[in-house]
Amino acid sequence: MNGFALAYREQQQLFLFDKTYLGTTLFKVGGFATLLSQFIVQFFRNPAVALILTLCLLALLAWLLWFSVRRTRADWAILPLCLIPAFLWAASLSDHALHFDALVAAILALTALACYSRIRRGRLLWGSILTIGLYALAGPVSLLFAVCAIILDFAGEGRKCWASLLYPLLALVCGCIAVLTAALPTWSSALAPAFWYDLDAKMPSCHLWVWLSMPVIILLAVLARKVELHKLYLLAGCAILAALAIIPAHKIRSNLESQEPLKTYEFEYYVAREDWDGLIEACENSPWLPRTANYLNLALSWKGELADRLLDYDQRGPDALVLLTKDRAVDIAQTHLMMAMGNVAAAQDVAFNTLSSLSGYCPLMMEVNAKVDLMRGSYEVADKYLSLLEKTLYYRRWAKEYKRFLYDDDAVETDPLLGNGRRNLMAENAFVMYSDPMSELFPILDANPANKQVLEYGLCYLLLSKDLNSVKHFIEDYYSSPDSPELPRIAQEAMVFYSEFSRNMEGTEPFGFDWCYAHGVKQEVVDRFGEYQKAAVIGTESLKRYRGTYWYYLVHTKI
Repeated sequence: MNGFALAYREQQQLFLFDKTYLGTTLFKVGGFATLLSQFIVQFFRNPAVALILTLCLLALLAWLLWFSVRRTRADWAILPLCLIPAFLWAASLSDHALHFDALVAAILALTALACYSRIRRGRLLWGSILTIGLYALAGPVSLLFAVCAIILDFAGEGRKCWASLLYPLLALVCGCIAVLTAALPTWSSALAPAFWYDLDAKMPSCHLWVWLSMPVIILLAVLARKVELHKLYLLAGCAILAALAIIPAHKIRSNLESQEPLKTYEFEYYVAREDWDGLIEACENSPWLPRTANYLNLALSWKGELADRLLDYDQRGPDALVLLTKDRAVDIAQTHLMMAMGNVAAAQDVAFNTLSSLSGYCPLMMEVNAKVDLMRGSYEVADKYLSLLEKTLYYRRWAKEYKRFLYDDDAVETDPLLGNGRRNLMAENAFVMYSDPMSELFPILDANPANKQVLEYGLCYLLLSKDLNSVKHFIEDYYSSPDSPELPRIAQEAMVFYSEFSRNMEGTEPFGFDWCYAHGVKQEVVDRFGEYQKAAVIGTESLKRYRGTYWYYLVHTKI
């Protein structure tokens, strides 16, 4: 169980202290479990708190299962078995497509089972009420309760134990009604754990083991008492079953980790809090992947150090700056990248799709939409986002701070972030739907050439692509005016190399060091390039001290 993966759940939903929201959610199938889950998950902003709260819930689940098992007069040796579902749940919750409501619903089912186990009179009536009530409050977990209740009734050997077969029938009828009235979209969501899984994803079969483990353990407790096993043999059986539980738990984790690196959750944690130093450290301690490099360079960009520190880290082509996925509808990382690159219209496009595609409203994506609408001057729309965020526990202060920009163009234009975004939007008509990063970066720079962050993204993208001719033209277009920032060292190194290359390669328009000096290349860079050339003649060992230079990247890095 990963604390950052649990904290990521806080970004998948939004609990509002709002009567309309509470009433609307409560009257949906399983609405009570959803509200209770979202109320708990809002405190998951801190990974340590998220881990502690989840462990407490897992302990409660194990205790409730043991409480119900004890009503069958089971031996204390059964207790280790009751820990197995909690162990499996811990692994299963690593899959962020499985909603946290699932664990809350299971706890509600076991709570109902614990209450049912103490009922002596009117057992059939109360069991029926609990089955129907559970379906309304917590969804298809009602079927799990029904199966466990049947096992308990048969363990009691009462005359009316066969009557409890009515419970699963009632749960099935509730599911049929939910589908036929369009309260739920599919039969699997009405009668199976798929109810708690993202609709656009296929639930791995390993999640079913978590649900099956609870009635199986109750059944084993009943059988153990029936056959009167000796405590020693019972303990041995429990140990074997606990060991076997490791196999499905391992399969759950391996299945989920293959879908998405767990490190992404940690990266998103730092992005949500704008802790760029923490993000850089997390990326440094992670295996190199294009997406990891995206987050690393994103942090450098927001710190204003992208061009200065780019080659201090492992870079392997332009994908290290921005990796575009095939499906751009739901991609939180892509939203961050588009915002950093100044393409705020594209950022809003992805943020809006992401906002409405997750299990609940993503707070960070709602913030992005609010910011972009302030940049646009769409104050009525921005006000709606900010008003929603004002009804939350943790985003209330942020929303109140940004409400001061409403209907105040001067305040927006003087704010560093919002003002830059508004100037970037002057080129909006050129990229209503974006195609690739560079083709849309040029109109943004033409509209707002003073945006240093966008300028560095464009320059670094061309440098990592090893497109030196385009780098030269980029420098001529955007680094030649008196107001232009100083040419970064890696760009100076690139131009010194390209100047030497152009004079010795046919088909390339030659240019000398005079051009370099006129466009910001310093003498010490030229002198060091001469030293690099001498080291290159000597051999590989002598080049180690040039690892952080563009020359080393150009010659020794494959992209």
